Amino acid sequence: MAITASTGIGSGIDINGLVNSIVSAEGTPVQNRLDIREAELQAKLSAYGSLKGALSAFQTSLVSLQTASSFNQKSTTTSDDTIVTASATSSVAAGTYDLTIANRAASHKLALDTAYAAFTSESEILGTGSLTFKFGTTTLDDPSPGDYTFVQNADKATETVEITDGSLKGIRDAVNDANIGVTASIVFDGTNQILTFTADSGTKNSMAITVADDDLGAINDNVGLSRLNYDGQSNGQSMIQNDAGLDASFSLNGVTVSSETNTITTAIDGLTFNLLDDTGSATLTVEKDTSYTSTNISSFVTKYNALMSTINDLSKYNPDTGVAGTLNGDGVLRNITSQLRSTLGNSIANISGSYTILAEVGITTSSTDGTLVLDDSKLDAAMSSNLDNVMQLFAAIGTSTDSFVEYTSSTDNTLVGSYDINITQLATQGKYVGSKAVTSETITAGSNDSLTLSVDGVATTITLGAGTYSAAELATELQSRINGADELADAGLSVSVTQSGGVLTIISNSYGSDSTVSISGEAATITTLFTSGASTTGKDVAGTIGGYEATGEGQYLIGEQAAVDLKIKIEGTTTGDRGTVTFTHGYAKQLDDILTELLDTDGLFTTVTDGVQGRIDSITTQREELARRLTSIEARVRAKFIAMDAIVATLRSTSDFLTQQLASLPKITVRGSK
Repeated sequence: MAITASTGIGSGIDINGLVNSIVSAEGTPVQNRLDIREAELQAKLSAYGSLKGALSAFQTSLVSLQTASSFNQKSTTTSDDTIVTASATSSVAAGTYDLTIANRAASHKLALDTAYAAFTSESEILGTGSLTFKFGTTTLDDPSPGDYTFVQNADKATETVEITDGSLKGIRDAVNDANIGVTASIVFDGTNQILTFTADSGTKNSMAITVADDDLGAINDNVGLSRLNYDGQSNGQSMIQNDAGLDASFSLNGVTVSSETNTITTAIDGLTFNLLDDTGSATLTVEKDTSYTSTNISSFVTKYNALMSTINDLSKYNPDTGVAGTLNGDGVLRNITSQLRSTLGNSIANISGSYTILAEVGITTSSTDGTLVLDDSKLDAAMSSNLDNVMQLFAAIGTSTDSFVEYTSSTDNTLVGSYDINITQLATQGKYVGSKAVTSETITAGSNDSLTLSVDGVATTITLGAGTYSAAELATELQSRINGADELADAGLSVSVTQSGGVLTIISNSYGSDSTVSISGEAATITTLFTSGASTTGKDVAGTIGGYEATGEGQYLIGEQAAVDLKIKIEGTTTGDRGTVTFTHGYAKQLDDILTELLDTDGLFTTVTDGVQGRIDSITTQREELARRLTSIEARVRAKFIAMDAIVATLRSTSDFLTQQLASLPKITVRGSK
């Protein structure tokens, strides 16, 4: 409110003081009520924020309790960690494994022979062109020419590296930048700078190198880039083998095993171990590690109790002092508390074991404050007795009676239940079967060396290496070239190429109706091998889940009705009845669903807090309206006081005039007075 006048000129009255007092008497009670109401609403908004934060913190403890892998952790120990180290995933079976190492895996290593190619500087020019690397098994009885054989590995893509900087350094960098599974290095032996190539370890990853030399000389003329040639036709006169590729060889529980690498991942499902010594023996022990689960459940209890502490503080009432918590009697808080306690108080349906409630695994509810009490010894005993049953108490999980039917995922819409699985059609892969039987096929560069094809809708053109191939060799060359195509690799696609009776078949490695292989191309291609061939599109798995037709996507079957969004993977070779999948929602999943709905951007908290904020905003509006009303009152009151002051001033002026006039009248003398 603007103060525009001072003490009354005519009346001498403190007009400002009087006006301010009147306006204050009018506005202060209302302002105080608004202040009190706003403070209450702000406190409520803050209380909802504290409650939301506690709910969010509790929800984080539920994440690790919702998946099977969290309950199936394994620990590994080795009797000698200088010989072997190990780690395990949840899928590995507990047990003891005796390991004896015969030899470790080694990499194929090639180097320029200084007798043919001596360089004293990394900047010296060797030559330009391209290097094509094939990978396979090398047999070299004697490093002299003529004793070399090479069998290509179909599972390794053929790779070509363009060399535009022909120096030793330029060649090294080009090969390394190509990231093809070959490491190039330059080693100084005290006299010469020697270019070396090292392949990935393993017998089948040895290198064969074919050079396209820009100097157009013979591939084995020891001039230009051709000095890097190393293959079965030319015998690689300038390149020498320093070390042969070698598979690791070891025995595991008496079974002889080989591996391309010293990091073993395939010998035992879920177990990875690293061979650290060339020879030696050690024992690997894999055990269930329930400490991870115990920690997660302890965190669940701790954060739930922190949530309940927040709820109790917000809802408390002290009858002695009459002080109540900010959300005492609040309907939203009561609703949330009721949902949480009701969920934890119910048993879990469709569990296959004997534990169906939390109390049976050592988690009880305090009758005084609603917090949870954890009996560690009882929980440990339950996990030791039936860890899968404990898992079902918490997680959203599907268990199958058929080992080739795997639960994959579900959504909040999937209902708990046991669902019969019946398969009417297995998933298949798309393929293209050639029309011509190959006995011996000669591929000529620029003539019949290219093939244009499409895999799962992604097109590419490949170029085969020149040479004469048997059917098996051509299948290997095709698979290697196709899988090395950038277009397919970028799309995560690959194929397998087989031959039967000389007839080639290209098979997509994906399953389902999107799995296809088609052949196209120009006349000057190897398409003649496939001209009248047959292309077959893959099929999606088909069948029912719980008696209702399910949707097939490749090998995955997705349920409808009660089993909506239940996704399972179908493997194996049989159709018909494939057992049952039992789906359960454990406590962690149920609580997470409740909290997600509450905390969602469109959930209850958003609605409630928006409502409270709206009332706070309305108080601001009421203050603005009060200010305008008080300004109007001040103006009216001040105008009246000013008018009064003017009247008083007029009366005072008249009074002064009369006083002056009376004072100026002649005095009347009364006779006889002295």
